[in-house]
Amino acid sequence: MHYNLKKAFTYIFRYLMMPVLLEIIIESLSRKSLISGIGYMFSSPVLFSFNALIIMLTLSVALFFKREIFVFITVAVVWLCFGVANFVILHFRVTPFSAVDFTMINTAISVSGHYLTVLNVLMMVVAAGVLGFAMVSLYRRAPKHHKRNHKHIVVSAMAVASISLALVFMKSSSGSVQALATNYTNISEAYENYGFVYCFTNSIIDTGISEPDDYSEKSVKKIVNKLDDSSKNQSKSKNSDDKPNIIMIQLESFFDVDYMKNLKFSKDPLPVFHKLCKNYSSGLLKVPTVGAGTVNTEFEVLTGMRQRDFGVCEYPYKTVLKSTTSESVCNDLASIGYKSHCVHNNNATFYGRNTVFKNLGFDTFTSMEYMNGLKENLNGWVNDDVMVPQIIKTLDSTQGSDFTFGITVQSHGKYDVDIEGEQPIKVTGAKEGMENQYTYYVNQIAQVDNMIGNLINRLRKRNEKTILVLYGDHLPSLDISADELKNSDLYQTQYVIWDNFGLKKSDKDMAAYQLYSYVLGKAGIHEGLITRYHQQMDWNSNSYLSDLKTLEYDWFYGEKYAYNGQNEFVQSNLQMGTYPVTLEDVRKNKKGYIVKGKGFTDYTKIYFNGKSLEGYKIDAAHYQITDEIDYDADEGYMSLQYAKENGIVDEDIPNAFIAKVEDKDNVCLSAGKPLLWNFTTLYLD
Repeated sequence: MHYNLKKAFTYIFRYLMMPVLLEIIIESLSRKSLISGIGYMFSSPVLFSFNALIIMLTLSVALFFKREIFVFITVAVVWLCFGVANFVILHFRVTPFSAVDFTMINTAISVSGHYLTVLNVLMMVVAAGVLGFAMVSLYRRAPKHHKRNHKHIVVSAMAVASISLALVFMKSSSGSVQALATNYTNISEAYENYGFVYCFTNSIIDTGISEPDDYSEKSVKKIVNKLDDSSKNQSKSKNSDDKPNIIMIQLESFFDVDYMKNLKFSKDPLPVFHKLCKNYSSGLLKVPTVGAGTVNTEFEVLTGMRQRDFGVCEYPYKTVLKSTTSESVCNDLASIGYKSHCVHNNNATFYGRNTVFKNLGFDTFTSMEYMNGLKENLNGWVNDDVMVPQIIKTLDSTQGSDFTFGITVQSHGKYDVDIEGEQPIKVTGAKEGMENQYTYYVNQIAQVDNMIGNLINRLRKRNEKTILVLYGDHLPSLDISADELKNSDLYQTQYVIWDNFGLKKSDKDMAAYQLYSYVLGKAGIHEGLITRYHQQMDWNSNSYLSDLKTLEYDWFYGEKYAYNGQNEFVQSNLQMGTYPVTLEDVRKNKKGYIVKGKGFTDYTKIYFNGKSLEGYKIDAAHYQITDEIDYDADEGYMSLQYAKENGIVDEDIPNAFIAKVEDKDNVCLSAGKPLLWNFTTLYLD
């Protein structure tokens, strides 16, 4: 009897105290202070208990396993790892750790070199190794229950049911917990107020757009019938010469630093931007993120849809847009003859853009892999000056009107780098310990401002009507608080609209999802359902946002009633590079083989039968292969499609070429025609 009481007490103590201890540790890591973590327990006891109960529920799963101790400790370790991950991430960005971060592991790895040193990586590897060894040892040594009788299973099920009921009861009876059901708009504040455990768990469960209560064909048609279609015909009938080129540039972590109350500068870091705002239409831009999450602002600008209508912390680029097409500014403009381009001085796979842009209707995508003349700043990001010639190239690539979307990267964090020499602009008034970071950041955006000036000078020399839209995607990750800003809003950046044909200046604050329709309206373009919705509806009406959400749900998850049940948007045949990379000839020389073509860069790689060949770019038109090529000219024929289906050419690598070899000294290339089987497969990575 005494033994059973002791065992019961041990069970209760373990399953009650471990969640409390874990919750204190996790909140302390989230708040970067043990005192603050303990303080949360006393200042918000109900919310603290709710978070602890969630942990308890996950720990109680161990009751059903023979290796109960091992499972119990494993679950506890997982929660600790989540807490540590959140602690680390908050040192590099403002947005806390959420479930969506698991979908962006490849993206995180690709930029880790900008944030982590070799020592940091080594320490992480060692820590992971030690943890793995400890868990294996625990698995071998932890006690194992050889018998789990019916009574134990029933008691375990009752315990899990009790915890679940407690969670349901707290959610329905406590006002502070009921507040958790709302779709919070400030993620960082939500994590601080409601607790990491709840918010992280919610980010796992809450994805997509919830179905509106009154969703039906009738409710959707009611919204659509409010819109006037006559304006659509006006934009279609306009002569192509009257349609301006439209350029939108998303400036990484860019905002007007004059909005900082205490910062002072030795000279104006943004003279071009300030002059533009004075003379052209401009205003504050409400964005869905702060410090990170660039593509959520990008999503809103390109589609006219609200990211916050999706799940908590969700990145539509990493969920629905990976496999679903969407209405977008590209697709709307395509209906009146525009070609759409994207220029981005970072890698193509960042945030999966090389896949998503097909579903958004882009015709070309020029990433850094297709650029020459790249230079890096101290932080390892490519300087933005390369954007100017690349953007001009997109305008030269077609006879008609173009939409070009630029994505810069130079002013990306992190900012605590060792500044070399004296900076052109001195910064004072920064918070203690942040002087170096602000100095580096301000001097970076000063260079971005100079790039803007150079681009406008180039555009002025062209004999084409052009609209240029500049906006910041989010505030930089510089630990800025709302009370440090003159506008007191961490979710506002700025935009300005330049043109060369006399558009009327009209300053207006708006949200990122309203920007492209507003710009098209100024150009007299009214194509697209979402475009006309924003152009014609009252932004301050009670139904404006709820009706927009209904249209979003209808397209992505509903029956497409607004589009008569049809999928109006098809995936584009996205070309990598403004101009296609071409291979024209291969000839034997003393060093190996010299390949002649167009569009070669420092990222070009040439493959032979799936093997990467050693070589280097000579210039944009010549590539030197230094490997010897062995081949057999006596094989049968195959098509390019056959090569892809059988893994000879990687489906994900664009611009594939199969070479027909006439002799060792003269290799002639062709593409997309009947080609030699198992022969020279040359393609660009």
